[in-house]
Amino acid sequence: MSTAKKRKRPASKTSKTVKHIISHIMRILVTMMLICVITGCIVVTAMVIYVMNFMEVDNGVNLDNINQSLTTMMYAEDPDEGLVEIYRMSGEKRRIEVDLSDIPQYVQDAFIATEDKRFMEHEGVDWYRTISVTIKAIFMGGSQGGSTITQQLVRNATNDDEVTPIRKLREIFRALELERNYTKAEILESYLNIIFLGGRNYGVEAASQYYFGCHVWELTVPQAASLAGMTRSPNNRRPDLYPEENKERRDYSLRCMMEQGMITQEEYEQYIQEPVVTVDHSGSEDDMDLEDSAVKEGISSYFVDAVIEDVLADLMEKYDWSRDYAYDRLKNGGYRIYTTENIELQTTLEQKFADWRTFSSQQIQPDADGNIPEAAFVIMDYEGHILALVGGKGEKTESRGFNRATMAKRPPGSTMKPLAVYAPALEYDLINWSTVLVDGPATKIDGKDWPKNYENKYYGDTTIVEAVRKSRNTIPVKLMQQLTPERSVEFLQKKFGLTTLVTSGTYNDYGLSLAIGSMTDGVYLTELTAAYAPFGNGGNYYAPITYTRIEDANGNIILDNQSKKSRAVSEDTASIMNRLLYEVVNGDGGTGREARLNSQMPVIGKTGTTQDYYDLTFVGMTPYYIGGVWTGYDTPKSLPYQSIYDPDTIWKNVMEDIHQGLETKQFELSSNIVQLEYCTESGLLKSSSCPNTAVGYYKSNAKPGVCDIAHGGSSEDDNEGSDTSETSSSTPTGPDPDGGGGGGPMDAPVIG
Repeated sequence: MSTAKKRKRPASKTSKTVKHIISHIMRILVTMMLICVITGCIVVTAMVIYVMNFMEVDNGVNLDNINQSLTTMMYAEDPDEGLVEIYRMSGEKRRIEVDLSDIPQYVQDAFIATEDKRFMEHEGVDWYRTISVTIKAIFMGGSQGGSTITQQLVRNATNDDEVTPIRKLREIFRALELERNYTKAEILESYLNIIFLGGRNYGVEAASQYYFGCHVWELTVPQAASLAGMTRSPNNRRPDLYPEENKERRDYSLRCMMEQGMITQEEYEQYIQEPVVTVDHSGSEDDMDLEDSAVKEGISSYFVDAVIEDVLADLMEKYDWSRDYAYDRLKNGGYRIYTTENIELQTTLEQKFADWRTFSSQQIQPDADGNIPEAAFVIMDYEGHILALVGGKGEKTESRGFNRATMAKRPPGSTMKPLAVYAPALEYDLINWSTVLVDGPATKIDGKDWPKNYENKYYGDTTIVEAVRKSRNTIPVKLMQQLTPERSVEFLQKKFGLTTLVTSGTYNDYGLSLAIGSMTDGVYLTELTAAYAPFGNGGNYYAPITYTRIEDANGNIILDNQSKKSRAVSEDTASIMNRLLYEVVNGDGGTGREARLNSQMPVIGKTGTTQDYYDLTFVGMTPYYIGGVWTGYDTPKSLPYQSIYDPDTIWKNVMEDIHQGLETKQFELSSNIVQLEYCTESGLLKSSSCPNTAVGYYKSNAKPGVCDIAHGGSSEDDNEGSDTSETSSSTPTGPDPDGGGGGGPMDAPVIG
């Protein structure tokens, strides 16, 4: 039987087609995958190259040179508390740097727990958190979170905050670079000093002071958590404006701290029960509506105003800055300004100027234009430090307004006589204590005798001490004729530091009337007060200052402002002038007698009153302080002299309180001056024939001779003159004796 061979069944056509398709698809997928991988690699490589190239140009973030606004602060010495902050100013940002060592660990913990719990472990980027946030953003929406403290610091330091993938990648690279160059402590310190915390507050110190009225090292744990909870939405979680919203986020921060073992369960339960309590800022200037973008902690005092003006002038001079740029640096530079203010004296002076009884026997009503007599006062020590000043009466209602103590140039009246005439005449030995000159006209103006005395009388032979005590006008004018106005002006500028003298043009101060206080522009009260210091400190002049130094935020001194010392007059001249000014206050009929203090503290000084009672001035001195006071209308006109106090009385009303409790002491005088008796008629040293004598002070090498004249009757001349006052403006009706204005070119004859 034959058998047949079995044959293989051929594959169907359909099966072959399927296999072919699958194979083709696989090849396509592999190809696409390879293309994607290659493309991705190319893109990533290109992006990395781009970013790396960018980083090579950008060089990362330099924490030593972050361009951020810092708050400037002023300090003064308090006898009880030491260095005390008296004022602060800033631009759009309020920021005060502190060292990490001043930030308590629990404050650091609050921010780390809330913002970046793996901060101490990662190298700038928390990859787990970044990937997690990215996935959530892709599949569930939203984009917040994921940035580490290091990344937040980068963003704040560079102001690079646009919402783009490239910016985020740039931030990551910068954060990694930052962590390679700085320690965790340095990064955390910078972060806590730069983080935005609502309003205009940047950094934990500024926020602590603004919201809770304390330094960062004085915060409680809940307060620290309140600040840490603000970072995601600072303005919407401000504890002062939105306490409930802040508390919700604060409690979240506390829970984070508890979960990370930074506080206990018991502490957490205790802290969340505490309400959110902040400093009350109601009634203060709104943060967002401040004039010229300056943050002002209330209205600045007249003293602070003076400091600001002095600092601006010095910054402009030293660094050749414009005024606008200097002011910008002052607001934003984080300077530490050490002022000369005596807080206790400034407070007392401000209180006195708020009380109308300091100035008058009855409250003065405004005139038809709504004006009242204004006033200014300056208190200094004998080394040029301005300790207190006020530039206007009543409550101060604006910062950096018109400061009459430092900005007003007013005629000084007879307070100019010791500076322009008597001191230089003594220094050059033209006169001594008892030199006799004739109290009579020095010249004629339009046919009339000039000058006149305040009492409209002439008194004939008059000693220098009597002329000073009674503030005679004729004697200093005659001395000016000997000195010459040119010599006097030079003395005032170089020896006594007066900067307002006019030495060119048609109207200048080269006139005889300078001897009695007539000036083209007048003087600043601060300069006038400082000019008297040599009469109480042995003859040294110190330029008046309101601050001693300025440091930048890193402690570098950018302005050293120690008062410049120079020799104004000899110690002998200064001591004799001291005793002459003592006669003004303490001598019989002295014009400044109302300045005597009840405490028996020695007082010396000089009054000044201008024509028609326009301006009243007094510079008084004790062994402790120099005080200068001016009062008058801003637009000059006659003061209501029936009810307003003389300047020496105003001075006493202030300085009585200033000296309360101080030990009585005496001025130190030169050992080279001698006390000798002199004849009050001849001015020579007494002899046995002199009917009337007094004691005077003399330089030991410039004593007068002994009186050897025959004594007769009185030499007093009772000639009457027209109405006149004590000073420069006290000329008869008609042209100024020196050519008009405030002491024009000298055309009066010079006579001996």
